[in-house]
Amino acid sequence: MTTSPRNQSAFSAHPARAHARSYSGAVLLCCFASFFAGHSSNAAAGEIQQISFAPSLASATTVNGQPGWLVTVQGRLSEPTDGEARRQVMISGFARILGADAASALFRERAGYFVSNSIAGARVAVAFGDQVHALKKTNEGGCFSTEVKVNVTQVAQAADLTHDGIINFKSVPARHRREPVVGTALLLAEEGVTVITDIDDTIKVTGNTDRKIAAKNTFMAPFVAVDGMADLYRDWQKSNGTPLHFHVVSAGPWHFHEPLKAFFRRVNFPEFTWDMRCVDVTSPTALYDETIHPDPNRLYVFKVAAIRAFLNRFPRRHAVLVGDSGERDPETYATILKEFGARIDAVYIRNVSKEKQDARYRALFGPGGANGKLQVFDKPDELPRRLATAR
Repeated sequence: MTTSPRNQSAFSAHPARAHARSYSGAVLLCCFASFFAGHSSNAAAGEIQQISFAPSLASATTVNGQPGWLVTVQGRLSEPTDGEARRQVMISGFARILGADAASALFRERAGYFVSNSIAGARVAVAFGDQVHALKKTNEGGCFSTEVKVNVTQVAQAADLTHDGIINFKSVPARHRREPVVGTALLLAEEGVTVITDIDDTIKVTGNTDRKIAAKNTFMAPFVAVDGMADLYRDWQKSNGTPLHFHVVSAGPWHFHEPLKAFFRRVNFPEFTWDMRCVDVTSPTALYDETIHPDPNRLYVFKVAAIRAFLNRFPRRHAVLVGDSGERDPETYATILKEFGARIDAVYIRNVSKEKQDARYRALFGPGGANGKLQVFDKPDELPRRLATAR
């Protein structure tokens, strides 16, 4: 969950009461600090470790002069929260801070994703057919991301690993990870159009302009799609002249990737590849920073870096950027448009903040909306049903 700094009284209409509520939450978390501090597990901890692979990207390359793939393998390594007494107590304390029903099965499931034990300093190995690659060690948040070069001619089952451009691989069983887990990567063409999309308040209702509403929609209520956005993305996918690729760049934490992926499939969005932010919430103070008082500049820096890395990796692709006005998507996309110019075909910003934004957009994009590429919208039916690319 990410939140906006603009609504400083989201927990209360009175600033003093809002400060008291936030302060009491911080005190409650700090009371647990000595109990939970340093609880990020290492590679030898626990009997069960869970691997979650995120759908990622691959590109054609050469390996020792032979055809190959450059595959990004990314995901998270954690331990389940169920039955782990300290995490269950932390979830109950978290419920008190957010004003949630601690007995709610939905809340405990969502909070369980968020405070699940990160496995730090561990290595995951993956197999492409009979070719095995060891990944870089997981960081403090349990996340891993490694670019693996696969020599296709040396993989006996290479023809069986790809279907409709999707490369399949699987984890190699280890002491605490006995069952292999299947991951996927999209072999993306050098040319084409990628829709780079935000999640919160762009395609999923979150309410980041009000912290209390955002907490409810993230932890306590069923996920809800922004009305019409799935249909719009499907229309773009069907009508575009070349294969259209959809890529999520969200400053939300990797912890929520699995439930979000399942939700977007259920409501019929196109398949996405993913970039999310890896955070370590193993300490109560970090949990407070991520849910009550996040740093908006840190979110901006992450998204700019992720989009920049994508466009640099695929220098012949164009992009359409879709976000919202609730946080710093306009600032993020203005930075990218200035850097990549003609390769950005359009910038679409959903107006969720509802105040007049003329001065903000003029300062970011100029009086012409960066040559007419910017469009601010309230409802998806205001946008074209077919992408008008500049290619």
